[in-house]
Amino acid sequence: MKIETDYPVPKLDASKPEVLVKNQYSGINFIDTYHRSGLYARDLPFVGGQEGGGTIAAVTPAAEAQGWKVGDTVCYSILQTYSEYAKVPAAKLITVPRDIPMDVAVSCVVQGLTAHYLTGSMPPSRQRSAALTCEAGD
Repeated sequence: MKIETDYPVPKLDASKPEVLVKNQYSGINFIDTYHRSGLYARDLPFVGGQEGGGTIAAVTPAAEAQGWKVGDTVCYSILQTYSEYAKVPAAKLITVPRDIPMDVAVSCVVQGLTAHYLTGSMPPSRQRSAALTCEAGD
C-alpha cells in the first residue's frame, strides 16, 4: 500500500451529470479490506474507499440542470473516496440536511443502506427469527 499526496483533482466530463466533491469525511468499511487484500480484485493502482461526503466544489451543466449547485453538502457511495476530491455522478448524490453532522451522514451510506436492504428488502423468514440492530455513538 502506498499513500500519495499529489493525487490529481479529477476532471469532470461536461457532457455528463457529474459533480466534484471536496471530501470532509470518507467512511472506512470492512469491504475495504477485501479490496486491499485482493479478495475483490481491483485494477492497480486504485484509490480505496466506498463512501464519502463533503461540499460540492464544481458541477457540470447537466448536473446543474438536475438542481445541484456549488456549496451543496452531499454524501455518496462510489469507489475512490479516500481522496481530497471525488468525481461523483449526480445520480449517486444524497443531500445532507443542515441538522445532520457530515460524519453521521457519511457513516450511514454503506452501513445504513446495507441495514435498510437487509431489514426491508429480504423475503420474510419461514422460521421464527429475530434481528439485532446495534448502534454506537455519544
